[in-house]
This record gives sequence, C-alpha cells and structure tokens, in this order.
Amino acid sequence: MWDLVLNIDEIRENLKQVIDPEIGLNIVELGMVKNVSINKGHVSITIALTVRGCPLANTIEKDIGRVVGKMDGVEDVKLEMTSMSKQELDSLGARLQEMRSKQKTPGKAAGMSAGIDKMERKGIEKIIAVMSGKGGVGKSFVTSMLAIELRRQGYSVGILDADITGPSIAKIFGLSGKPFADENGVVPKETRSGIKIISMNLLLDTPDTPVIWRGPIINGVIRQLFNDVNWGDLHYMLVDLPPGTGDAPLTVFQSLPVDAAVVVSTPQDLSMLIVRKSINMAKQMNIPIAGIFENMSYLTCPHCSQRIYMFEESGIEKVARDLKVNFLGRLPFDPKANRMADSGRIEDYENGEVQQFARLLRDEMGKLSGVTATPIAWKKAAQS
Repeated sequence: MWDLVLNIDEIRENLKQVIDPEIGLNIVELGMVKNVSINKGHVSITIALTVRGCPLANTIEKDIGRVVGKMDGVEDVKLEMTSMSKQELDSLGARLQEMRSKQKTPGKAAGMSAGIDKMERKGIEKIIAVMSGKGGVGKSFVTSMLAIELRRQGYSVGILDADITGPSIAKIFGLSGKPFADENGVVPKETRSGIKIISMNLLLDTPDTPVIWRGPIINGVIRQLFNDVNWGDLHYMLVDLPPGTGDAPLTVFQSLPVDAAVVVSTPQDLSMLIVRKSINMAKQMNIPIAGIFENMSYLTCPHCSQRIYMFEESGIEKVARDLKVNFLGRLPFDPKANRMADSGRIEDYENGEVQQFARLLRDEMGKLSGVTATPIAWKKAAQS
C-alpha cells in the first residue's frame, strides 16, 4: 500500500525545498542527499553535511522532517547524518566557484547571494577584525589580550575565531567540548571571565583534525559561525582573521558588519611590507583602520629590566604615518604569556601595555562611530 503511494523520486523532488543555510542552495543540488529508502511508509534518508559537526544540522533535520513528513503515506522519517569526504568537498567547492563566476550580477542571483550580502549585527554594538598580512605575528594573542582587557574594563565581549584552518583561540583560553544548540541557535562557549567564544576547534571531533576545505566552503562556515550563533548582546566582538588577504578575510569584510580593523605586525621589514597590503585591502573594502600594534617588539631582561631588541627597531611609526593610520604601540615578547597561552590560562596574564592599548582602542572605536560603549558592572565572581 505505502510503496504504491510513495516513490523515491518524489521524495527527492520534495527535498529540493530544504535549503542549506550556509550556502543558500537546496540539499539535492549540493549533493548532500546520499540515500533515500522506503519500507512500508518508513522513510530513511542519509544526509552528508558539508561541515563535520555542523551547528545547523538540527535546522536541516527539522526542515527535512517537515517537508517529507507531510507527504501522503509517510509514517515517519529516519535521518542519518554523515559528512562529505575531502573529494566531495573539493568537487562542491569547484562547482560553487564556477556558479559564482557565471553570475552577471555577483551576489544577486537566486540562491547565490548568501556569500556577499551583509548580515545583521543583531545585539552586537561594535565588531573589530584583527588582521595581519603574514602568519606568526601573534595575532591570536593580541586578539585574546584585547578581549580580556575589554572584559576587565566591564564590557561584554565575544571572539569569533575566523581562522578556520588554523584555529587557536579555544586552546589559548583552555576551552574544549562541542557547543550545543537551542531554539535560538548555537550557544557559544564562555571563558572563566565570561568572554563568549566560537572556534572551529570546538566543532571538530578531535582538535588535531585538519580542516582541508576550499574557499567557498570556508566562506560559508565563517558566515555560519557569525549568523547562526546566539551571541546575545555584546559591546565588542573581536574577529580573529587568518593571515593574508585571501578568501576568509574577504568574506569577513564583505559579509560581517565590521566597524573597524586592527593590524598586528612584528619588527621586520617583511612584516612591514605585508602590513601595507593588509591596510590597503581594508581601505579598498571601506573598512576603517583603528590602528596598528607591533607585537614581539622587544624582550625585557628579567635581571636588569633592560629592553632587548631581538630584531632591529622597526620604522612602524613611519609606516603608520605614511598610511595615515594610528600607531597604538608596542607589545613585548614575554615568555610568561607564552606559557599561560599554552596551558589555557591566558586570562591570568596581565600586561600594563595591553591595558593601555585596550583603552586606546576603545577610545578610537568611539571616535570612528561617534558612540562609546557603556561598560556593565564588573563582577569578580565571573573569574571564579
């Protein structure tokens, strides 16, 4: 009886109504529907997610149940969620790239606007992207310390770790375990002092699992981590960008309502060269530059307190003047900070320069927007 009413082709056709929220195309077109079987009104469907541990898996599951469950003859729907292989992701990424390249008006074609349109900021007052032209400059450390100091000053703060292939924010704060989702979205992890954090490492089965994805998939994940996470009300969100000027930073600048960018460098001529590229990229995207930090500028001798410059003193002030951006100051190389970051205790670290820089950044953000965030009451109990 049931088999006469139901057939697999009709089910697949109805599944085209289910849209993948991160990419904006239906799950059949994306190749996510791997198997459909029917047994006396009991429908079994296997779905391959584009992201292992996808925070929106529950949304996709509910949409499938709603679409298939209302079909005549369906008694129940059983779903099995798997994830795409590297080869499948590579193929999908290539197809998406080809589809985008064929659009006459990028970002406006049906089903393809999700990667470019600006998303709503919701309850987030100010969004600051922390960027660098090259890797190894301590950008995640600067992001973490700025977040910690802003939190100590009484502000509600979140960190979006947009370095999808090399996330480190969760490790620095000693966070582990997958976040859960409720009816309002994915609930970010919170640090001991109450900083809200989402990082790709928190979504992986094991933190050493490599993320081997092409640009279009990474772009969708970044949007998902911002839009589908219940951040609540924040004074500041810091977005830790991957190094360079590629797809991921471009996605953040195009898709997220970024208010300003902070650039991190080190005292080397190569870093200075690439800093210029990063700043010029932000300017081309109409993103204001709040300022430049120079990290690992010097080492303070533990015996005589003399400053030891491991590299030659840079001309970063001149670079800042030439590019007409603020120079926020220098941060020292401190082995103690490194040990605390490695052990997940970065919130126990204090640095007078960082405290001052956080205040300068806060004031600069107020100048850019004309409005300065009002801090909430700081509670020492939050650190317990």
